[in-house]
Amino acid sequence: MELYCLTQPLQLRTKMQSMHWVGAKVPEKPTTTEVYVAAQKELALVRRTLTKSHPQQALDQLLRSVPPDAIRQVPGMPAMLGARAVNDAVQGTPEPLLVAQLRRLRAAHPQRQHFRLLLINAFGTNLGDNLIGLAAFRPVLAVLRAQLPEVSVDVLLGWHPDDRLARLFRDIDGIDVIRTRGFALAELLRYQGMFDTSGLLKLPRYGQMPMVDWYLWWMGLDPASVTPADKRNAVAVPEADRQWVAQHLPVAQGPRILVNPKASVALRSMPEAAQRRLVTALLAEWPSVQVILVQPLALEHARVSHLDEVINTSERLAALVAAVDGLIGVDTYTSHLADATATPAVTLFSSIHPDIYPFYPLVQGLCLPNAAQLPGWNKVKLEPQEWATQAGAYEAAWAAMDCSAVMATLRGVMAKKAAAPGAFEPRLLPPRAPPSVCPTRRLGADPLALELPLRQHDDALARALNETMLALAEQLLRPGDTVVHLAPGAGETALQLANKVGPQGRLVAIEPRRHLHQLLCANLTRADIWHAQTHWALPVGAGIKQSLISALQAMDDHQPGQLFNASLPEAVFCWPIDALALDVCRLLVLTSPLARVDVLQGARDTLARWRPVVLIGSLKLQDVKTFQDFFERLSYDVRVAPLAGANQLQQGEHHGILVAEPSLAKGHE
Repeated sequence: MELYCLTQPLQLRTKMQSMHWVGAKVPEKPTTTEVYVAAQKELALVRRTLTKSHPQQALDQLLRSVPPDAIRQVPGMPAMLGARAVNDAVQGTPEPLLVAQLRRLRAAHPQRQHFRLLLINAFGTNLGDNLIGLAAFRPVLAVLRAQLPEVSVDVLLGWHPDDRLARLFRDIDGIDVIRTRGFALAELLRYQGMFDTSGLLKLPRYGQMPMVDWYLWWMGLDPASVTPADKRNAVAVPEADRQWVAQHLPVAQGPRILVNPKASVALRSMPEAAQRRLVTALLAEWPSVQVILVQPLALEHARVSHLDEVINTSERLAALVAAVDGLIGVDTYTSHLADATATPAVTLFSSIHPDIYPFYPLVQGLCLPNAAQLPGWNKVKLEPQEWATQAGAYEAAWAAMDCSAVMATLRGVMAKKAAAPGAFEPRLLPPRAPPSVCPTRRLGADPLALELPLRQHDDALARALNETMLALAEQLLRPGDTVVHLAPGAGETALQLANKVGPQGRLVAIEPRRHLHQLLCANLTRADIWHAQTHWALPVGAGIKQSLISALQAMDDHQPGQLFNASLPEAVFCWPIDALALDVCRLLVLTSPLARVDVLQGARDTLARWRPVVLIGSLKLQDVKTFQDFFERLSYDVRVAPLAGANQLQQGEHHGILVAEPSLAKGHE
C-alpha cells in the first residue's frame, strides 16, 4: 500500500475520470483526510501533473510519501490479511493463516454483523493476471463467508485508459464496490480488513510458484488445500457478444484457428515477421484451416479473416476464444481465456517457463528455442531502455521457432478434447444479477412500509424506543397538530407521527445523517406523505452555520441510534429549531443519537412560546438529572416513562424515555 500527501491542492482529469486532492496544511503531520491511498498508476499521473503545474518547485516538496508504519496506530485501521500480515500471533497455529486472521478479526468486532474488506490494487494491472487472481479469490471468498457473519469485498483498481478491468470484476460474486481511484486514509477506516498486492512484481515468492498458487498463498490459504479443478479460470461471456461473434466468424469449412501474437509488453510478444511465417505455414500445411487474426497483419488470403478492428472489447475477445477450434498465442490474456472456455491452445513462452500455469488441461506451453539463455528469462517485463538492447536476441529466437512443431502440438491438444469432449466443459460464469437499485430491507406493511438500510442492525432497544414513543404520541397528538422530530433516521417513528397528525397537520423532521435523510425523504414520498418538512441539518447552536461531523455510511454495519460509523468528515449545517420560527408546535421528539441538552438549547424560544410536550429517548436513567435541571428553568414537569417490553431487554440496561410536560401552574394545557 502506497500512501502520500500533497503540499498543494491538485485537480487531475483523464479521459475516464477526475479527482481533486487537498493539500496538507501541515505536511509534516497530515491528517487522515490529507493522506491518500494510491491506486494503480495514480502516483505516476500525480507526479507528471505536479511537474507541469509547478515547474519551479522540487517534486519532493510537492508530493511526500507517508510510510505505512506511520499510520499503523491510527484508531480503526483495518487489519492486514494474508501473507503480507504474517506475525507471531498467527504463526504456528494448526489452522490456515487466513482462518486464524479472520477469527482474530471477528473477536475484535464481536457486535459487528457485516464486514467490509478491501482488495488493494486488485491482482495486478493486466486482464490475464486478474483472471488468475479471481480464480484464487473464489476459494478465499468461501473461507471469508465461513468465518464472518456477512462479508463484502471492495476492489481498488486504478487510472486505466478504459474500464475493461472493472467490467471483469463486475461479473464476480462477492465483489461489491469497484473503486478506480485512490481515496483519503479517513475513508480507508470504513474497512475492517484488507488484502494488498501493491508492488506485485517485487513481492516475496512471486514468479517462483504457479501463479494461482501464489495468489492463494498471498491471501493466506495453503495452495495444496485447493483442488486443481478449483484453480482453473472462469469467465463471463455475455450472450450478446457470443451472438455477435457467431455472425462475424467465417462459416466453418475447417478448423478455425485464432492466432494472437501480442502481449502487453514486447518481451512476451511475437514479432510481425514470426507471425507472418507462422500464418503462412498454417495455410500451407493445413489445407482446411481458417486463420482468425485479432492483430493487424498485411496478409491477404481466402482463408484468413481479419477481425482486429471489430474485436474491440474484452467481452468480444472472450466470445471469440470460446467460438474457435484452437488458439496459437503468446503468454497473455487469450491463453488464460482458452482455459476458461475449454479451447485447445498452444502458448509460446519467451521469458518464463510454462510450468507457471500447470492447471490448464487444454493449454500446452512451448518455450522459444534457447529461451532460458535469453537475457530477459524469468522476467515478465523490461524497461524500454533495457528492451532496446535485447530486442535483437528475441528476433533471432522467434526466427528459429519451429512452426511445424507448433501445429503438431495444437493438433494433439485438439485431438485430446475430441477424444473426450465431455471431460472438458467451458467454465463460464452465469450472468450476475444487477445490484439492487436501492439496497435496503423492507420493514412493516403498506401504506406505511419502510425501507431501512440493509446493514442497519435490528436492535431490541431501538424497537422498544419506537414502540414507546408512538404509544406516548398517540395520547398527545390530534389531526392538525404540528410535531417536530429530531434525528428520525429513515422514519420508523416519523411516518407514524405524520400519519397521526394527518394532511392538515405537519411533520418537521431534522436529520443530520445524510444517507438516512435521503432515505427518510424516499420513505415519506413512497407513503404519499406530503405534509412533511425535512431538513438535512444538525439542530444545535444559536444560529445557522456550517460544521463538520463524522459521516454515517448507511451501507456499512451500524446501529439505528448511531451518529456516525466512519472517520470521513462531512459538512452539515447547524440549524437550531428556533431558527425555523415555527408558528405552532404540539410535540417535540428528540431521539438518539441527539438526546443532548445542547440540542434543546437551540429550542428554548420554541419551548417558551408554544410549550410543546417533549419526548427524549432513549436515556440511561443516570442521565435524567441533567435534563431535569434544564426543564425546571422553563417550568416543565419531568417524568420517566419505561420502555415497552423493558423486561425483554438485556439485563443491566436501564433505559427510559424522558417526558417533559408544561407545568399546569403556567396555565397551559
